[in-house]
Amino acid sequence: MSISVSSSTTSYSSSNRITGLISGLDVDSIVSQLMEAEKQPLNKLTQKRQLAEWKQDAYREVINELRAFSDEYFNYSNSSSNMLSQSIYEQYAVTSTDESVVSVSAASDAEAGTHTVVVSNLATAASYKSSSGVTKAITGSSAADFSDISGKSFVLNIDGTETTVTLDDSITDIDSLQEAIDEAVGSGKVTVSDTNGDGTGNLTISKVEGSGVGTITLSGGDGKSALSALGFSSGDDLSNYLDTTDTLETIASRLGNSFAFDSDGNINITINGVDFEFSKSTTLKAMMTEINSSDAGVTMKYSQTSDSFSIISDDTGTANGISLSETGSTFLQGAGITSYTAGEDAVATIDGEKVTRSGNTITLDGVTYTLKAESTEEQTVSVSRDTDAIYDQIKSFVDDYNSLIESINEKISEDYDRDYPPLTDDQKEEMSEDEIEAWEKKAKTGLLENDSTLESILSSMRSALYQSVSGVSTHLTEIGITTSGNYQDKGKLEIDEDALREAIESDPEEVMNLFSRQSSSYPGTSTVRSLTSSQRSTRTSEEGLAYKLYDILQDNISTYTGLDGKKGSLLEKAGLVGDGTEYTNTLSKQIDEYDDEIDAMEERLDEKEDYYYNKYSLMETYLNQMNNQISALQSYLS
Repeated sequence: MSISVSSSTTSYSSSNRITGLISGLDVDSIVSQLMEAEKQPLNKLTQKRQLAEWKQDAYREVINELRAFSDEYFNYSNSSSNMLSQSIYEQYAVTSTDESVVSVSAASDAEAGTHTVVVSNLATAASYKSSSGVTKAITGSSAADFSDISGKSFVLNIDGTETTVTLDDSITDIDSLQEAIDEAVGSGKVTVSDTNGDGTGNLTISKVEGSGVGTITLSGGDGKSALSALGFSSGDDLSNYLDTTDTLETIASRLGNSFAFDSDGNINITINGVDFEFSKSTTLKAMMTEINSSDAGVTMKYSQTSDSFSIISDDTGTANGISLSETGSTFLQGAGITSYTAGEDAVATIDGEKVTRSGNTITLDGVTYTLKAESTEEQTVSVSRDTDAIYDQIKSFVDDYNSLIESINEKISEDYDRDYPPLTDDQKEEMSEDEIEAWEKKAKTGLLENDSTLESILSSMRSALYQSVSGVSTHLTEIGITTSGNYQDKGKLEIDEDALREAIESDPEEVMNLFSRQSSSYPGTSTVRSLTSSQRSTRTSEEGLAYKLYDILQDNISTYTGLDGKKGSLLEKAGLVGDGTEYTNTLSKQIDEYDDEIDAMEERLDEKEDYYYNKYSLMETYLNQMNNQISALQSYLS
């Protein structure tokens, strides 16, 4: 974090002074002019401090650029672009005759080729399910009074869509009520009947089976409600589904077949050997949540749309059944959770061989087949090396490498202009904000001119790219990647697209090893900071180009302490925000030393200012004494 330090001071003493009463001199102005000369060394010191701070910021910009490049291309958590990973160079394009029947993916160990697949059976999960409509039908508590219905209305909510049904004097019985509802919401959705079956009983409103209708709710709506005349009271259940936030006691009263609790008022269920106990006050939602988060390995659901329960195994296949029992209570029976369907295995014929799995994903020889639908037709799957994807990844790496070295070269090549030193506070007071910004932009330019550390990094990276890799016969130039012939490009790489594509297609393993081969003696990414110089030399000779570049970056930006007790050289020099080196680095130490010198110099300037004021105070005293003597002499002579 940058710390702003004043580059000049206007007063070095806090005491209040009254000066020039006798002499008439502007002592404050005289002392201020004297102090301007005295404080020049302080200005130079604060400018040096500011330059050190700006230089630290400039180094940190480079550190962040190098870290961003390393994170993108040398980080195993970034699997899509990690140049250290062999999978980058072993990407495959896959096609399937019908993706809706079987889809395919290929891992790095797959081989190009064509395969045939016939999906005979999909894997399914074992389940217990209830039939649809476990909730009581919407039934009135008294018979309808059609003589008191004209001019009234009610709201019929079907699957979230509300429709107001307005009744007139033509509604005289169940049939005419049915016609009014059909006209409002469409025929074949909702049916009206009565408990006696002859038109004299209490009304029942339900969905038509097979209509696709799910939830139905009645409400009074605005104005005069017809519900009371239709025989529905405030205590009646006016929906055909359960509310999962209701307690189990309420749920029991709402089911078509109510269930009983045990003598203690609980439900006791055992699922796959896991025992559950739920009290009357437990909500249905809490019950399902506890079962679903347990080790029973099942998922319990209630669907409002179908008004049904299900308990489904979390795993598919014949081996993953469900054992379900209840003791002392009858919840399962009341909820209709009694119909069991065993799980099935997936069966496919791949390249003429029958394959059975408990799940719908089958992996053979690096190729993963995801079964989606049964079909008697033979599907053809093609696996081919994805040259485009591999080429694009290498090109992206080269492009970003070029951008990185261009940015660093610009910083090294910038000329530092000594005519634009950091501004003092006094100078800033005489300038506008735009003028200050323009000045400081020039003052910060070239701070890393010909920096030896950055030049060494670039040199090491350029050299590493053209070193040989043990056990690999090809070189970077042989796969179409060369250094730009333009001197001004300063080490940028150029790609011959045709040559690189040819190398990928003809010998992909050589391309892979050229970049991503690990050292057999000291492999991986975690060992590089703990190696001796001899071990490091061995590692470098054995590893691919991506690992060579990774090692060079770690020498400079690593946050891990190496064998020498230090972190990356750039961090030791300038520090990294958020790391332990943020305040313990060479430039921060230098800035702290400048701060100490500035404090000491300001104290000396305070003393010097006091010295000048004391001198002028003595002069005022002497002048006062002389004036008194003259006055006394004049009085005597007169």
